[in-house]
Amino acid sequence: MNLSFLSNPEPLYRFLVKALCSAIYAPKFRGFEQIPDTGAAVLICNHVSYVDGLVIATGSKRPVRFIIDQEIYNIPVLHYLMVCNRAIPILPTRESVIQALEEIAAGLRAGDLICIFPEGQLTYTGSLGRFKTGIESIIKRTPVPVYPIALSGLWGSIFSRKYIGSFRRFFPRILSQPVQAICGPAIPPEQVSVNFLQKAVLRLKYQL
Repeated sequence: MNLSFLSNPEPLYRFLVKALCSAIYAPKFRGFEQIPDTGAAVLICNHVSYVDGLVIATGSKRPVRFIIDQEIYNIPVLHYLMVCNRAIPILPTRESVIQALEEIAAGLRAGDLICIFPEGQLTYTGSLGRFKTGIESIIKRTPVPVYPIALSGLWGSIFSRKYIGSFRRFFPRILSQPVQAICGPAIPPEQVSVNFLQKAVLRLKYQL
């Protein structure tokens, strides 16, 4: 019996993520072939729902490490999956941010693909929120290309905040809800700023 997944659970994690995403949604991906097969890079994306990472991981041909709120990271069962994913937890405290930046830099130096949601929280309106400056600190510290991604179709799902506080959130509009994700071309590190990145993601949203 092959028990290799016990020592390296990431392939099993990726298989389960893709199976779950395909079962819940009908995802369509554009431009994800631009993400390099190897080498360090950062993905940025609008933050619509709690399953945005699930969709991105499904569209990527290589493992993606996600920056995630530590309180969510520590939820039982989900915590195990986040460990398999080698996710990087973070809290809005100076000590936590410093530790996360160290881990992100180490991951990028090792050639990892890391995803961050620069809004810093899920949208309450479905619109793109203001990007925070953390992404600038990451790229300034470890200059790597940034790939913008935009998602659509998740606003109004039970995993979004559209119907927060209402029972309607537990009744998705349709089964196999169509979800789209589009990835734009690489942005060189010397062009990275929150304004430039926000405009890049907004342009992609208009293409969905």
